[in-house]
This record gives sequence, C-alpha cells and structure tokens, in this order.
Amino acid sequence: MSGRRRIDRRTFLRDTALLGGAVAAGLPGAAASPAPPATSPTNAGAGMARRTLGRTGLRVPEVGLGGYPIDDPDVILYALDRGINYLDTASCYRGGASETTIGKALKGRRDAFIVTTKWCPHHIGKPAKKQFFLEQLDASLIRLQTDHVDLLLNHEVGKNSDGSGLPRLQNPEMFEAWEIAHRAGKARFLGASGHDPDLMDIMRYAVESGRFDAVLCRYSFLDYPGQDALIARAAEKGVGFIAMKTLAGAKGADLDRFRDRHVTFKQAALKWVLSNRKVSNLIISINSRQQVDEYAAAAGAPLTLADRAILEEYAREFSTQVCRFEGACMEACPENVRITDILRFSMYYHEYKQENRALESYARLVASERAAHCLHCSGFCERACAYDLPIRTLMLRADAALRPRDRG
Repeated sequence: MSGRRRIDRRTFLRDTALLGGAVAAGLPGAAASPAPPATSPTNAGAGMARRTLGRTGLRVPEVGLGGYPIDDPDVILYALDRGINYLDTASCYRGGASETTIGKALKGRRDAFIVTTKWCPHHIGKPAKKQFFLEQLDASLIRLQTDHVDLLLNHEVGKNSDGSGLPRLQNPEMFEAWEIAHRAGKARFLGASGHDPDLMDIMRYAVESGRFDAVLCRYSFLDYPGQDALIARAAEKGVGFIAMKTLAGAKGADLDRFRDRHVTFKQAALKWVLSNRKVSNLIISINSRQQVDEYAAAAGAPLTLADRAILEEYAREFSTQVCRFEGACMEACPENVRITDILRFSMYYHEYKQENRALESYARLVASERAAHCLHCSGFCERACAYDLPIRTLMLRADAALRPRDRG
C-alpha cells in the first residue's frame, strides 16, 4: 500500500489521547458528531437507548447481541428484558447451532426482536449461485423458527474469505436471489459484512452503490481514519452502520487492573464506539447474563475522563499487539501466508475464548497459507507493518495453538 505512514508508539499514544479528548468535547474532526443525535433514546427494557438503522427506519438498541457463542435461549430473553432485542447470527455460526438457539427464544415472541442473519455459500463449499443463496436462507429460517429476518447480510465479503471480494457484491445471482427472497417476505433489508484487508473498498462500494441498506464493519478506538470517513459517508447515504470488533482485540480485557475499576475496559470501549452518533449500533458476542448486564450499561452513557484513561492505559499496553487487518504484511510476505486471517483466528482463540471457531477456521486454510512458514522467515511482514507488531512471534504463537494435530 503506497503512501502509508508508519505510526510509532509515541505518535500512536499521542493521537489516541487527543482523539479521546476531542470525542468528549465534541470538537470538529472527532469521532463524535457535534450535532444533536438524529434519534433519541426510548424507554425499552431497562431504558435502553436506541438509534435508527439508516434508511431502514428500524429502531435498534445501541448494544446488540452478537450470537456466535449463544447456547442458552434464556440469556436472550434476559437480554430482551434489558432492552437488547437486536440479534445478529449467521447460517454458518457453529454449524447452525447459534440460529437454533435463537429460534427457541424467538418462538412466540418474534415481533419483540430485530433479527439479522447472513448468507455465505462459500462457507459450505457451494458456489455463489442463486439456488444456494436461497437454500441457505430457507435453512436459516427453519432454524430460527420464523418466516422472515429483518436484515440479511452478505457474510465475510473479502478476497481472503470468499475468494472473490468486491465481485461478490456485484454478483447478479446474489441480487436475483435477494429479489426473490424480498418479494416472498423472507428478508426485509440487505447488507454486507467483512473483515479482510480489502474491507474498506468493499464497504465503500456497498455504501455508494445504493443497493445495500446496512453494513457491518469493524470499529474501535484503535482503528484509524478510514472507518470514520466510511461511517460519515454511510450516514450521508442513509446506510446503517453496525460496528463489530469493538474491543480492539480484547487483549487484557479480564485483567484485574481493568476489571476492578468502577467501569470496565469493555464498557469504556463500547462507549467510545457509541460516542460517534453516526454509528447506528454495535454488536458484541454475548453468552451470559453477566455479559448482558456489563454491556447494556454502556448504552446511553457518556464517554468520561475515567473511560478515556482506561483506553489510553490499554493502548500503552497493547497497541503493538493488536492487528488492524490492513494487509500490508500480506503484500510483503514471500510465502503468501494468510497473516491477517491467522491473527484474527488467534484472537478468537486466545482473547474471545472461542477455541472451536478458531481451530475450525485455521483448519480450512491450505497448508501453504498457514503460519508454519514463519519459523524460518526473516520478517518482511514486520518491516511492512505500520503499527510495529511483532508479527512473526504472534504468528508462531497462533500456529502452536491452532495447527491441526494428528488424531491417529
């Protein structure tokens, strides 16, 4: 990537601190808009603040339930009582188990929830043809025990994830499938998600095309200006922006020095995301009542000096350990190792404690794409990284945890 600026540790920490101050003050150029919010909080559940999801008109809670790990429908009902009625899942999450659990919670209560799922034929080894999009959606609706979803996302759009990237959002077969599903009342709105290095190009296309109602995109206090510009443009175009990967790698999120404050690191990170009034809402993985209580408390709450202090402390500790998924490292790798994907899988394993998800994802890579090549490499990737990550060390750690073991 030409014209990249290497960001040393001192510059990063200075910029993080200045941004935190600007957000709180509502200064021009900050992540937060100085204008009044376009939507006002409403009394729902335990006073959950709500915003409008772009031109869809859907009133969504500021904090939504990321459904990958969910395995207890009672947790979903507990979240509903506290105003969290936005559910995000996918047909491929844990082989459909996430949708099955959510379906149990939806039964008899469908009108109380806003439901998002995702279609992704590439996850099940099928071509991106109309037939397989529609078959996958129908299977999702059966598991969800409903006749429709509110938002249907093209899942993990990106050259690494689906072998196509941007052309997948231009695929006429996908749009034919969408028109059939939409006319049948099986899906109300269409969107896209992803987290590959080509994410910004893909999301910009989705926003500018006029054909997508919402995007699901990473956004955290460690991400850099591409996300802010995208969010602002999405707001201009009436495209809802749903934030994910909001914990900036979740490094140290459970360490005592963050947990024992009167606000948690996670709450501070979520409040930072929500301080941008152009963000429609965020999703975060939830699988316990404790998580519901912790995350719901961030909704409608201001970003305080104490919050910024926690985020700056986190940045000092972990800024050179968190991958931003920009991909310069992959361009520099002589072996074509899937560096950013592997670091994401490692994050699932070590920080999110989603071990099976990480192991299955790593196993899907062909051997030539895995991190074993890094053992004898001289580190071209590290010289290309603008954030000074010790990539080789991180990759070897990932390979040690994730490489397929001989089961014989």
